[in-house]
Amino acid sequence: MAALLLVSAGVPASAHHSAAPFDMSKEITVRGTVEKWLWANPHSWLYLRVAKPDGTQEVWGFEGGSAGMLARTGWNSADMKPGDKVTVSAHPARSGNRTGLLSQIKLPSGKVLSAGAGAPPALNAPAPK
Repeated sequence: MAALLLVSAGVPASAHHSAAPFDMSKEITVRGTVEKWLWANPHSWLYLRVAKPDGTQEVWGFEGGSAGMLARTGWNSADMKPGDKVTVSAHPARSGNRTGLLSQIKLPSGKVLSAGAGAPPALNAPAPK
């Protein structure tokens, strides 16, 4: 029984995903039309239809945080809908695929949402109630 508990304790840690597939030293900006916005756990995904210089189009996928984490930083599941024109800043995939890790997004309203967890609270900030 003890061995089973030890093995099962490691499962959540191994399920955690890292930013390793993305080049965190680089940031790209992509403008496009929302194809699909998946507000989900453990990661949200934004798919954009992007026009290339030659007039053809391609779809890019951007990984975001969990719905809960994004909500805590001001995001909402209704922030985007198919057809919206947005500008995304992201860390590109190391593989060269048309994917990235969301950094921030500028919505059609001009509102900018950051995908980061935000600044840590001040040391002297009151404790949550």
